[in-house]
Amino acid sequence: MRDHPDYEYDGRLLSDLIVEEAAGCIGPFNEVQSERFVRALQRAGYAIEGGQFRHTLPEAIDLPAADDEVHALLNRYNLTTPLGHLDQAIDSHGRSNWAAANGQIRSFLESLLDEITYLLVPNPPRGQNQGEARRDALANLQPPFLMVGLFEWGNQGRNLVNGVFKRLHPQGAHPGLSDEEDSTFRLHLVLVLGRLFLRRLDALRGARP
Repeated sequence: MRDHPDYEYDGRLLSDLIVEEAAGCIGPFNEVQSERFVRALQRAGYAIEGGQFRHTLPEAIDLPAADDEVHALLNRYNLTTPLGHLDQAIDSHGRSNWAAANGQIRSFLESLLDEITYLLVPNPPRGQNQGEARRDALANLQPPFLMVGLFEWGNQGRNLVNGVFKRLHPQGAHPGLSDEEDSTFRLHLVLVLGRLFLRRLDALRGARP
């Protein structure tokens, strides 16, 4: 199914049919198992509302494939710190621990950009409070990793990366409580952005001798 995501059966995507069939099995689960299964569906971009199955995001985003690809690339480059944060975020999300999930989601993106800096930038800034300097270093590479022209970085802080970090922790270093919809959005956001950055890393590393 993952090799042929557009495969259809009787006019419907096979992936949708499989998820619907699995969703029909929620009843025999105990309460904890059912809740975790529903959280897993949400991470994959599906929801069950009023007994009805629906997509929560455009199918083109393909979150299950994004999750698989992010994990594969993290393992390929031995990025154990962001991998650990991501797995803890997914585990906390599955247990409906939104505050813990949110903290790990932001830590995943921060550590991912840090580790990419350490792989690509000669003598990178390594101080605990030098995250901004590391992002600058990624933007100043030749070719640049973070694209100023696409407003990924620069513009006096009004850029994609800083905007995403603010959205991930709108209340600063202590995000407090969240809710299911908000935490799921944050997780989806970093999976899509993480895939973009990891694909870019893979292309740059593959182009080097």
